[in-house]
Amino acid sequence: MIKQQQDQQPHMPHRLFRRTLWGISLILVRLLYRLEYQGLEHFPQSGPGILVSNHTSMVDMLAIHTAIRPWICWVAKKELFKTRFTAWVFSRLGCIPVDREKSDALAARAIILALRNRQIVGMFPQGTRVPPEQVNKIRPRSGAVHFAIKTGVPLIPVAIDGRFRLFNKVRIVYGQPFSLDLDPRRHYSADELNQLTIQMMRQVYALIGVDYQLAELADKE
Repeated sequence: MIKQQQDQQPHMPHRLFRRTLWGISLILVRLLYRLEYQGLEHFPQSGPGILVSNHTSMVDMLAIHTAIRPWICWVAKKELFKTRFTAWVFSRLGCIPVDREKSDALAARAIILALRNRQIVGMFPQGTRVPPEQVNKIRPRSGAVHFAIKTGVPLIPVAIDGRFRLFNKVRIVYGQPFSLDLDPRRHYSADELNQLTIQMMRQVYALIGVDYQLAELADKE
């Protein structure tokens, strides 16, 4: 398990580059959208931790990130690293490329290393952008739960309410971190991890008053 330390910020590589893009992103999202933030007092001042959120738009990462001070190492699909330039940018931003089609040992090691370095790792368990009408039809992936169990770090729920359309109002709610408190030495089955993941997403959506019920599970009841 990873020892949690909240007394100091972890070292940030490429600090100037990251803070410059952070500032530019802050200006852009505040100009283009009417953002309302709630629950910011719940967000930890440092890691380790795993931020989990619903996924609505390419703007999600910027909108979530620009309201908080700790740097987030986002887990991103490997396709974003295809060109030399984008790979250079995303790598310096601390993003972790992951192959969504198969088990990715390199990504797993990078996530564990980031958590050991007391970073906050950001994940979208749904794995893709999900419009409101499709929320209950997309099964979330269990990676966040898996790493939370193995490392003992808390999950930090964040929920996005609204569509990122020009000058549209979007609400972003930060929830209280919570721990799974499960045995990191035990092998949990895929079904157990899926059930825990669904419970996690229910906590995320509850922040914005949405009753998350995966359609395939409702059909079995």
